[in-house]
Amino acid sequence: MSGWKLGCDVGGTFTDCILYNTDTGETYRAKTISTPHDQSIGVLNAIEEVRAKVGRDVRFSVLNHGTTIATNAILEGKGARVALLVTDGYKDVLQVKRSNVPGGLAGWIVWPKPDPLVDLELTVEVPGRISTSGEIVDPFNPQVLSQRLARLKALQHPPDSITISLINAFINPVHERAVRDLVLEEFPGIPISLSSEVLPELGEYERTLTTVADAYVKPVVGHYVKNLQEKLGDTELRVLRSDGGLTSGTLAKDQCANLLYSGPAGGVAGVVAHVAGKTKFKNLLTFDIGGTSTDVCLIENGVPELRRESTIGDLTIRAPSVDVRTVGAGGGSIAQVASITGALRVGPESAGARPGPACYSQGGVLPTVTDACAALGYLPPALLGGSFKLDITAARTAVESHVARPMGLSIEDAAEGILKLAVERMYGSLRSVSVEKGKDMRNFALVAFGGAGGMLACQIAYLCQSYPSIVPPSPGVLCAFGDACTSMRYERTRSILRRFSDLKVEHVIQTCLDLAAQAAKTLEKQGVTSQAESWEADMRYRGQGLTLPVAFSIDELKQGGFKILEERFNESHKILFTFALDNEIELCNLRAVATEVIKDVVTQPLEIGTGLASLESITQKTTVISSSLEKAGDQLAGPCIISEADSNTFINPIHRAEIDEVGNILIWPVVNNVEILSTVTPSKASLDPIIVQLVEAALQNIRTEMDVLIQRVAMSPAMREQLDYFPMIAAGDGPNSGKMVCGQFGSFIPGFLRIWEETIKEGDVFLTNDPYSVNFSISHLNDFLVINPVFYDGKIVAWTANLGHFTDIGSCVPGSMPNCARSIHEDGIQIPLSKLYDGGIPNKAIVERNSRKPNFARSDLHALVAATKIAERRIIEMIQRFGLVSYEAALDELLLRNKTAIGKLIATAIPDESVYFEDFIDDDGHGLGDTVCFDFNGTDPQSERSINFALSHEMLKMFIVYYLLTVFDPSTVVNDGSFELIEINIPVGTILNPVRPAALSCRTHLLGRVFDVLGALFGQRQPEYLSAAGFSDSPHFFYSGYDSSGEWFQLYQIGFGGIPARPFGDGPDGHSLWPSMRAVPNEFLESFLPLRVDRYETVVDSGGEGLYRGGNAMRIDYSFLEPGNISIHDDRWLTKPWGVHGGGTGSRSRKTLVKYSVDKTNPPRIPLGSKEDFVEVAVGDTLEWVTWGGGGWGNPLTRDPELVAKEVRRRLVKDASRYGVALTASGDVDVAATEALRADMSTQQSVKSADLFNRGGTVKELLERCEEETGLKPPKLPSSRILRGPISKMPHIQALHRRRLEEDKDLLA
Repeated sequence: MSGWKLGCDVGGTFTDCILYNTDTGETYRAKTISTPHDQSIGVLNAIEEVRAKVGRDVRFSVLNHGTTIATNAILEGKGARVALLVTDGYKDVLQVKRSNVPGGLAGWIVWPKPDPLVDLELTVEVPGRISTSGEIVDPFNPQVLSQRLARLKALQHPPDSITISLINAFINPVHERAVRDLVLEEFPGIPISLSSEVLPELGEYERTLTTVADAYVKPVVGHYVKNLQEKLGDTELRVLRSDGGLTSGTLAKDQCANLLYSGPAGGVAGVVAHVAGKTKFKNLLTFDIGGTSTDVCLIENGVPELRRESTIGDLTIRAPSVDVRTVGAGGGSIAQVASITGALRVGPESAGARPGPACYSQGGVLPTVTDACAALGYLPPALLGGSFKLDITAARTAVESHVARPMGLSIEDAAEGILKLAVERMYGSLRSVSVEKGKDMRNFALVAFGGAGGMLACQIAYLCQSYPSIVPPSPGVLCAFGDACTSMRYERTRSILRRFSDLKVEHVIQTCLDLAAQAAKTLEKQGVTSQAESWEADMRYRGQGLTLPVAFSIDELKQGGFKILEERFNESHKILFTFALDNEIELCNLRAVATEVIKDVVTQPLEIGTGLASLESITQKTTVISSSLEKAGDQLAGPCIISEADSNTFINPIHRAEIDEVGNILIWPVVNNVEILSTVTPSKASLDPIIVQLVEAALQNIRTEMDVLIQRVAMSPAMREQLDYFPMIAAGDGPNSGKMVCGQFGSFIPGFLRIWEETIKEGDVFLTNDPYSVNFSISHLNDFLVINPVFYDGKIVAWTANLGHFTDIGSCVPGSMPNCARSIHEDGIQIPLSKLYDGGIPNKAIVERNSRKPNFARSDLHALVAATKIAERRIIEMIQRFGLVSYEAALDELLLRNKTAIGKLIATAIPDESVYFEDFIDDDGHGLGDTVCFDFNGTDPQSERSINFALSHEMLKMFIVYYLLTVFDPSTVVNDGSFELIEINIPVGTILNPVRPAALSCRTHLLGRVFDVLGALFGQRQPEYLSAAGFSDSPHFFYSGYDSSGEWFQLYQIGFGGIPARPFGDGPDGHSLWPSMRAVPNEFLESFLPLRVDRYETVVDSGGEGLYRGGNAMRIDYSFLEPGNISIHDDRWLTKPWGVHGGGTGSRSRKTLVKYSVDKTNPPRIPLGSKEDFVEVAVGDTLEWVTWGGGGWGNPLTRDPELVAKEVRRRLVKDASRYGVALTASGDVDVAATEALRADMSTQQSVKSADLFNRGGTVKELLERCEEETGLKPPKLPSSRILRGPISKMPHIQALHRRRLEEDKDLLA
């Protein structure tokens, strides 16, 4: 028989198969248990089962297959042993990633940094360099590389495959190809992946990771595909790609990175085929609820959205995929009550297939979402057509024991709460693919599928107001149906990275035609003769990091030229970000897509019914309806359960369902029957704890939406890439007025309210960058604070606010963080607290003329305001949903919970006796060093330079709260509720509480040092908190000037370094202590700035030794291609990051300007101070910037010698003797010599371990050795200066200064 297509999808628990006739629409389905050890067994079992159901001989020539084989290889760490070849100076590209640490403030303390896919031992550096324009800067040296490859060949376990990823290879692959030729000579037959072929796009980390992932899964995928194809015999195997298109098995083995989202793409393809293709509903929101997670996607005009990145575990792979977003809430998600706060949580932990939900009777005892459905009667007594019995009693017991009893709820209320919280998380994910992209959810129908999709279809539709909610036939095997119905697809991309003004239309057209011909040829080789072609251009404003895809045709380009692309880009930018710019537009990538042309999907129409469910379809006293007996037009009233072999759909009382002509269940709201939440004034006894959790989850969703909007709208790398912004939501008028309920740095509102005395109207938006105007709610002029009051029925019900770092505010130093400033008047423009919008009318001229980067300033300010406004709308929607009284009561309860939790920790985790600690800022950049003590009464007078830190009490309290919660309950949503339990006293006129006009621009050094001090204070009494010192700063680097074309350029970049060793393990190398910050891709910097980043790597042995090693520092070499000025500000060049419990100190920072412009052979090397401005650089000069390392934790003589040997091979450690480890010539541990060495070192180590903190010497000793060890003169102590300005008249400052002078005499005696 002809016309049959076979689709098969492999999931974690089940393997689904569907046989579909393209001529008649006839289908046969099978669901069998997956076989994770060999997925092909489950596939063949499913095929045999579906054959048996047909009952006759059916021949099919093709199997279309969705598989998780590539994804599982990464998640389970079962991929190939990959070697990585990178450009000289970039060996740590996978080790440091983008330097981001997930989690909140202090999240680094408990973050277990995952190992990269490629061991550093298998990383080899390639001599040679390509510029961002594709020119050869340094030629490739095959002789040197051949010598370096000898190390790989000598390994006991050589690599299985090799990845080659060189800087700027996306623009010119000549070096990568030359390296491949050499590697094939040295390693004949080994699989090789080139970054210029796998992902020819800008971004060195993303391109390298994607190419490595391709190589990592390639042997696994290759073996699986080969094995399955052999078992299939003459049946051709086609594999579903992440973008929803099919590829041949042969090509799938070579392009494995495109398979990582193969599974989720099948479900979306099924929705496109069966819903968008067969009904009038073309705009769809899909959600696929599985056992551990829920996948959501947006389909517009029958076409699913695509994106260029996919997240697998903690890795973000850049490959085209259907834009499916995943949230950790599924049928198996576990519900639990937090011990500290008493808050209900659902997911991300999952019961999995084993032991599974309690009602499955397979050993599970913890309540899950499925158990909540069972307890509420949303499921029939048995699943899978009656073959799988449910233990409803076990489900109710699990809910009662673990949720209902701890929260004081009935079983039914607890189960309902579990579902509502799970649905809230799914709702937030659906918003991320719709509302955050400017799409109104009410204009889309909802499609629920997956084994658990139908159970929650009504609740999610009600929240989204997306109707109808559609449940396709056999939703549990929809992915397999999508596999069977989709078509072959292939795309080719080429990087351009040039402005339109530098391009010719005819050249771009020819490139498009060449790419299309290449894509078409690839499909032809796979047997596809009927094809359609399309094109896309990735574009951005010059200087912008984000690109947007724009579709076009060749005819449009011929007729309209580049104007058609520019107009569509601007329009797309307006839709997504609400505005467009006048900037020049760059063409980044061109893409051609070839797609197989196939027949429209055919389905068998259902028999027309009477409009009522037939009596034989109803099988239980509770209305359980068998879908197989339903007819088109049948109307079903809730509550009822529509049961299928692979899923169940629950229709609740406020919804009705009807069956359409192709078997879809269409769910609609019942007119005039709307669920009303109680608006009775809640008391402590009547407050609904579930509403409290829903409000908290909604606040988190709002905060996420604010983050996404800022990243899209902001143009400066500071906000867009480094994420230097901080949204916040605070309570409105009432007992907790202005207290933060969701955010990070504490509330900005109390400081504002203490100052502002005029009226506040609806439509007002306030702006300031002056710390003195708002009681230090912000701490330097670069931070712009936007405050938006949220009104509801004439009352302020919330505050939304944003703090963002502006790249330039017009000070004397480009970048506006002058270390040379003596007063705030030299820091830049001061904007007093004022109205940016007065009753909705904007004041447009505040910022732009006061910045060297007006486009950055304009778009960044727009981003801050827009995020507060979107939050305002969401808060009003939340109030309309829950009622004002319940909303306000929920905020009060969230604040009280936090207060109670911190109160418990203060009572149990922090001792009553006083503790003391002091730490030091090395200097102020002009020869003076300052001391900061957490006993604030001893903090030094404010500096005459710009290192002063305007530390607000709210921010310091938030630091303290984060530290307390990080170890004991890091998932708690932090707010301001506990602030009244913490008392702060910071004397006026000190460096932490300066008075006007003290300069503030370089306060980041003290900001970071406060973190070190907090950890030292808590850690003296609680070992859970005691980490070493480390990269506790946000050091910054500026480079600016005019290029040869007369255009102004300006770089602002934050550096990263060694995270401290922690009680939980080693400190990460080259990462950021601040959770929201990440590095900017160096290839992006090189693409629009006249510089090269020739070295970006960790520094061996720069982390302090210990049982746990401190993180290594970073070395960054900037080579300047235009004359200009640089400024560089950091610290820890004199004092060392201290170790604890016997751990060693981290290394100091150092900055060296290498003047190649003077002598290319023997250039002068000029050491730079830690805080310098206006350093002139010439073409060819290089700045070598080495940040500082993290201190070590614990006795280094107790560190595993084998781990030390491994880190020597990884080039993270060089001197193994620091750990008392002796190695043989081959690099193995010499056990006897190690024992002897450790015995010799034990006495000296005991002396070092006697003190809790190891600073590497006293202040006196550090000052005496300063010039010898650093090349710089030692700073003078601040007590040697003469007090000037307002503080000179303050008696307590005068007394402090006299006391410090005497203390310093004793210090230096």
